[in-house]
Amino acid sequence: MLNTATIVCPHCQQPSVETMRVRMVERSIRCSECGETIAAPADKHCVWCAYADMPCPVVQNDGSCNPYK
Repeated sequence: MLNTATIVCPHCQQPSVETMRVRMVERSIRCSECGETIAAPADKHCVWCAYADMPCPVVQNDGSCNPYK
């Protein structure tokens, strides 16, 4: 399982390499480039599934975005 991903901020469009938390669903994080909050859209599980080049650890482990599976 990979726990780093490149996420592209929807506000400033800048990519940054960030560490994903393994046991926590992250619905929002702060952009390390512009400081804005990156929030997952309502139809996405988390910010990683929405904006990153790598799915979140939950998807990598379970193949599903359902953390309660």
